[in-house]
Amino acid sequence: MVLKFGGASLSNPARVVREVRAARSEGAPIVLVASAREGITDLLSEAILHPRSGTLHRRVVEEVRRRHPDLPPTGIRQVDRLRRLLEQVERSDGHDAPLIDRVLSQGERVSVHWLAQVLQNDGLPAVPVEADHLGLITDNAYGASCILFDRSRGPVRRGLHRLIARGEVPVVTGYFGRSLEGRVATLGRGGSDYAASAIGALIGASRVELVKQHVAVLSADPRIVPEARPIPELSYEEAEELAQFGARVLHPLTIEPARAQGITLRVRSLDDPTVATTISPGRAGRRNRALTLLRPLRLLRLRVPGGRQRPGIIAEASHHLAAAGVNIVQLYTSSALLCLVLEPPHVLTALRALAPVTREAAAMVEGPHRVTLVIAIGDGILDDLDRLPRAAVEGAEGFSATPRALSIAVPEDRGPEVLRDLHRALVTEVGP
Repeated sequence: MVLKFGGASLSNPARVVREVRAARSEGAPIVLVASAREGITDLLSEAILHPRSGTLHRRVVEEVRRRHPDLPPTGIRQVDRLRRLLEQVERSDGHDAPLIDRVLSQGERVSVHWLAQVLQNDGLPAVPVEADHLGLITDNAYGASCILFDRSRGPVRRGLHRLIARGEVPVVTGYFGRSLEGRVATLGRGGSDYAASAIGALIGASRVELVKQHVAVLSADPRIVPEARPIPELSYEEAEELAQFGARVLHPLTIEPARAQGITLRVRSLDDPTVATTISPGRAGRRNRALTLLRPLRLLRLRVPGGRQRPGIIAEASHHLAAAGVNIVQLYTSSALLCLVLEPPHVLTALRALAPVTREAAAMVEGPHRVTLVIAIGDGILDDLDRLPRAAVEGAEGFSATPRALSIAVPEDRGPEVLRDLHRALVTEVGP
């Protein structure tokens, strides 16, 4: 079993020790994966945003050291390494992506040396393991890299099985691996979940448990919908849709390794062990509905004379946007309209990229309009179309439906209201 602890959950070391002992008592070998302690990655990110501020960098190093009491000598060496890396940042132009990833990785490195020592102090045979040294190989997309499973499988299996055979408990860094260039490469925020799922797939784990301090998978954000309820089960596909559409409980790439190997994922709360979501293959008769908001976003309307009489217009617009590095969050079409939902920083780039299309196709661009995407997710959700509140659909800027997700683009200020209306119609009034 792979047991992953999020940063907030590490604030209660005694509870973590009990969780590890309980997992070991089941009899199967365990591998731990740990995030940086809560707030550490934010501190390191702030230091990177101010590459010339030696004073800030020294404060960050001191704070990292303070938040990891009783560090063993190996952990202290990692803090010293952080100090030297920040000195390199001060001499750089602040845009060295591999150097930035090296800095960010130090949160997890210090964390696993600290956590292994905490477990050793309680008599558990824990050993810290740094994922790049273990052989977790990624592509070269620094800051948002993907794990390369074929290249990682051999070294990761050999390394972890060797430790397990000695009766030890590996405590592995989440969040990063080693790129094809041999440099540190991070997996993006929340990447420790992805790393845990990947490690579970690589070593043939029966399940992966993602232990978080306060987080549960709910039917909606309780800050917007107070009556949101825990979701006990999700299919792989439902969980993947939820992650891709912006729910912060899971890294978007977490699901695929587990699905590929048929591994059960469990997301559970350290505060309340009864609050847990099991993610596994879909099951007939199960009805889940989860709703989320994706914001802030901008919508551009591309009005094309002739509409469908101009074949290839969607491909042409997509080609120009992709070449400019613009990500399309959502796409809505009609006979004469092409509606593009984008992240706000991409709007000006998108307008410039679409200029050839507007000239050659005599198209007009309207917007940007401020929108929020309200998304409802669940297997068989097309069966719920007749439940949708009329006001939500009639006031929409765009609407799309697939067998597993409904997406409604609404004016930005109406997002929370529409989310509550949909939750009432699809969850509360339907019952458990």
